[in-house]
Order: sequence, then C-alpha cells, then structure tokens
Amino acid sequence: MKLQFLGTGAATGIPLAFCNCAACAKARKLGGREIRRRAAALVDGELLIDLGPDVPAFMAQSGLDLGRVRYLLQTHAHSDHFDAGHLVTRMAEYAVKDVERLEVMASRETLRAMAVWMKTEEPGLELLSEAGQRALNLSLRPIRAGERAQMGPYEITALDSRHDPGQQALVYRIRRAGAALLYATDLLALGEEEWSVLREAPLDAAVLDMTYGAGFNAGGHPDADQVYGMARRMRQQGILKPSGRVLATHISHEGNGALEEMGQLARPFGVEIAWDGMILEI
Repeated sequence: MKLQFLGTGAATGIPLAFCNCAACAKARKLGGREIRRRAAALVDGELLIDLGPDVPAFMAQSGLDLGRVRYLLQTHAHSDHFDAGHLVTRMAEYAVKDVERLEVMASRETLRAMAVWMKTEEPGLELLSEAGQRALNLSLRPIRAGERAQMGPYEITALDSRHDPGQQALVYRIRRAGAALLYATDLLALGEEEWSVLREAPLDAAVLDMTYGAGFNAGGHPDADQVYGMARRMRQQGILKPSGRVLATHISHEGNGALEEMGQLARPFGVEIAWDGMILEI
C-alpha cells in the first residue's frame, strides 16, 4: 500500500488565519513543509480517508485526480474532516464528467451528520435516500466500532476513537495483501477492546493524532507524551512489526514547533512527524 498525507494539520491548520505566535510566524516565514492543511490521507490513489475542506485543492496541485477515488472512509463529520460542498459537486447539475462511483463507509451516526451538512448545501438533497445516492453517484456503507468489512481490495476494521460519541467517530485499520495500516486521527484514547483488536494483526505503520505538544493539552485530542506512550506500548505488545513505523499527524500550533524541532523531540521515542505530501510505502 502507498499512503500519501494530503494534510497533517489540526482543525485550524498551521499557520492559523489570525495567529502570530512563534509557531505560526515561523510557518509563514519558512513555508513548504511547515504549512499544514487539515488532516486527510490517500491510499493507493483510490481510497480517501476524510473528504476535508483542503483535499481537492491539494490533490489538484499535486497532480492527483479526486475523480479516480473509488472509496471514502469518513472518520466523522466535523467540518475540518468533511466538506459537504465538495461532495455535492458530484451531482449532474455541476456538469461533472467521468468520475468513478464512490463507496462511502462511516458509522451510521456520522452518515446522518453528513446528511445534515449536505442539506445545508443542497436543501432538496437527501444523502440517506436512494435518490440522493443516485444523484451523487455513490453508495453508503455503515460500519460499527469493532466491525470488519471488505471495501474493494481492502479489509477495513473500525475502532472507536472516543472523540465524538454523538457521531460515533471511528478510526480505521486498513489491510491489503499482507500490509496493515492504522489511521487514527481525532483519537481521544484507545480502550482495552481496541488494543485487543490491534494485537490480532501486526501493523506496518500507525498514524496517530498528535494535536498538542508535550505538556500542553487542551482536551479532546492526544498530546505528544500520550503518543509516545502509545508508540511504546505498540512495540512492547508486538502490535507493530519489527520495521513498523509510527507517524504523527493532526498537528496544531499549541505546544508544537517547526517540523525539524518536532522531529528531534519525537525521534528518541520512535515517532516520526508527518508533513503534507509525505508518501509512505508499506
């Protein structure tokens, strides 16, 4: 599998629109990999994880074709992870041409939340109806925490992220042809049930939410110390293959610095800091 990070920032991205803290000022000055769009990722050019607001622009700038995407794994429907305005452009009324049929997988609660967002864009569109799905050239696949499902060539295991119980936010283990990946953005914590599931099949890579820097946690997301602890436990319990990698994403300016500085702090704990456009081959 090939994973490409389309965005590695938290809900506000980096730099924040109106912020002049040291981290944001440095990101504006250095540009390049210091600029973080809101978190999303692409597997093998065909499986998208979260249709966030920054995805189409980044893909177009990178020479990637969103119209070739066949599968969408939606973790939840918060506005930094799901942009209904992008999805409605699949309708014939927008003169869309030559797009693959899209299979969308998420929890039932997230699908309902997505439907509400869709109606704000197109009041007559009912995402949960057969007519709405025909109009968008897609199908919906509800999945529960702890459930496994096949999505094309991918085996998907859904895990409870504990991030938003109202939407039953999920994170996903993705397996294909012996390769295994955990993509866990907006992860509040892994419970013992989730740890038990992860022990079933060693991972080639674990992508973990690291919104906050060490010693700084405003709640709702992990900080660096928590991520370092998860990485250590994964290695101790054989959840990661010997060559398995841990990468941090969903990064905010709160307690964090520039990419190189973060990398120096994380390296002793066996954690890498992902950046927008980074490609991981597993």
